[in-house]
Amino acid sequence: MDEHRTAQRLAALVGTATVVGLGTSTREATEPFRLVEQTTHALIRRGFRTIALLDNQRVGDRYDRFVRGEDVDLTSTLAQAWGPWRTVEMRDALIRLRRHNETHPHDRVRVVAVNAPGTLPADYDRVTELLAPLDPAAATRVGELLDIIRTAHDNGEHVQRRLGTHPGVPFVHLARTARDLVAGVTDGPGGDEALRLVDAIVDFHGNAIGVGRDTAREERDAAGRLLDHHRRTGDRVVVWEGSAHVAAHGDTMMGAHLRAALGGGYAAVHITVGRGRIPGTEIPPPDPTSVEALLDRTGAQVVDLRGQPAANLAHQLDRPWRTRLISGLYEAERDEEHYYDLPSLTESFDAIAYLPTITPIRPLPPARTSHGGAAPAPQAAPAVEGAAGPEGGADRDS
Repeated sequence: MDEHRTAQRLAALVGTATVVGLGTSTREATEPFRLVEQTTHALIRRGFRTIALLDNQRVGDRYDRFVRGEDVDLTSTLAQAWGPWRTVEMRDALIRLRRHNETHPHDRVRVVAVNAPGTLPADYDRVTELLAPLDPAAATRVGELLDIIRTAHDNGEHVQRRLGTHPGVPFVHLARTARDLVAGVTDGPGGDEALRLVDAIVDFHGNAIGVGRDTAREERDAAGRLLDHHRRTGDRVVVWEGSAHVAAHGDTMMGAHLRAALGGGYAAVHITVGRGRIPGTEIPPPDPTSVEALLDRTGAQVVDLRGQPAANLAHQLDRPWRTRLISGLYEAERDEEHYYDLPSLTESFDAIAYLPTITPIRPLPPARTSHGGAAPAPQAAPAVEGAAGPEGGADRDS
């Protein structure tokens, strides 16, 4: 597949929209991310000026400051990001955006995160730092508890349970135990800050997936923040997310709220995959009844769901389909359990791109442990064909 040509075609199909959701069926492979990035660069050349992510707003602010040229440590920033964003591919994409902005100082691209500001991994270290001068023994015990539950920022509790790595005690219970210890030693400088931080940690674990998370509210609020940004700035926005989040059908997920608010001004793209490898796992061919198998059989690489379909796809697009989503919970031996029902392709998306073969995403090494030092600074990112800046020669994705 010629990824540059595919990116150009996708951008041409959705480039008149106000908001474009570039959804991927997996975050575990290089090729979908690379296609998202190249398509974003093509959309930037068509006037898009903001990239939106479902990540913590505190991290999003650091991304934005970095790409706008401020002195921000990208390694430590990515160490605070949601686990799937901690990759070499994401690091390099942010470096390329920074290069784009250096060459377009009066027409810069921004990055925003549209999840609520919440607890970050660094907050766990800060709690123990504040406690140590007040009660070293309590600080040690609190640190032991927080070191267990902070792993949820790498793999959520629900993922750990499925993988058999969860310690057994619900993390919110361990967080509350830590909170009780902190509450007993808050007299002294920093005590109030430590208690405030650990209260937020309790809230984070009390609202995790499978515990108390209100997905409908979070998706609605994320869409609202994105729309507020658009109204405030006038920027056209590219969203990087999973396909289930950007799909336009229904009334629950972010994409559905964007379609309700913008109508045809919102365009949803589904980038899905066939077979190959993700970290630690071989991906088998898709189920014969899936949309991936349909695309494999017909040889379609990009499908315009707004226009006239090719003859071999006619009458196939307006009926229900299953599409495979490969998340952190994916198990190849239970592949049949990892399919998501769509009411129809045309109701859910405006375009589909199919990548027949994938290779593993490259996770960044841990930036620091609870008691360790920083990892090496990021190296220069290689060029992406069609990206803006001196290495790409055009105007600019992720």
